[in-house]
Amino acid sequence: MKQPMQYALHFTVALGICTLTWAVWNESYTLGTFVQGAVLSTIALLITNRYLLKARYQELFRLSPLTAIRYLLTLIVEIFRSGVHAIHVTLSGRINVGVVDLPTSITNPFHGVLVANAITLTPGTVTIDHSHGNFKVIWIECATTDPDEAAEMIKGSFERVFARDTGSIGDSGTKEDQNRPGATE
Repeated sequence: MKQPMQYALHFTVALGICTLTWAVWNESYTLGTFVQGAVLSTIALLITNRYLLKARYQELFRLSPLTAIRYLLTLIVEIFRSGVHAIHVTLSGRINVGVVDLPTSITNPFHGVLVANAITLTPGTVTIDHSHGNFKVIWIECATTDPDEAAEMIKGSFERVFARDTGSIGDSGTKEDQNRPGATE
């Protein structure tokens, strides 16, 4: 009995988020807009669950509220920090554009996409490829050729957001991973 109730709760939350997004995009908060958003959101969620996903979206795209808040706060701080740095690099003429391969220990595909998007949203970097265990990034100031050092500079803070979620970070040998329950030596 708990499983159907939990599914209904998750569906209702997703429906509410999609409906609110519809109202914001339409810049209209009338009853008709909310009803239209709810109907379209219900159809979209049902089709997505039935035909597009291999498992329920609640399982594929699981993100705790605390992790979501940490991610958003980190993203906002990094956007401003990187923006100031990109302005400084541009005005000082130190532009040294390069493509770097960044190793990652993120094993959860959803978290990997969130990190890739965060890298692209921060000024001075654009993720051009994300494959298992690697991000390929265009970097406006290619300050190092060492992949591990570049990885820490570009994506370190974003990856640490997901380090506390079990099943998201693989064995990268970092101190956080070694202290994680179940980590092997």
